[in-house]
Amino acid sequence: MARMMVELDDEMVAQAKIIYGKKTKAGAVRAALEDAVKRHLRQQFIDAVKSGELDFSEIVEKTKVAPPAEEPEQEPPVEEPKAAA
Repeated sequence: MARMMVELDDEMVAQAKIIYGKKTKAGAVRAALEDAVKRHLRQQFIDAVKSGELDFSEIVEKTKVAPPAEEPEQEPPVEEPKAAA
């Protein structure tokens, strides 16, 4: 892991500590950086799927699960009339 000195906005670091539940500035910065990278990668993936760059149709077809067999409908039970007392 590389060490570096960076000037950070104290208010942003304080907010990051709250958002990510971290007690230290370093933990908050690492969590925020990891979150930013993951969000960017997820968005790239979504954009690739939307543009058709990634096509999952073949995988979907090969892994289709047959729908469950329909159960025959059962008639509701008939209530017996109660005898008069």
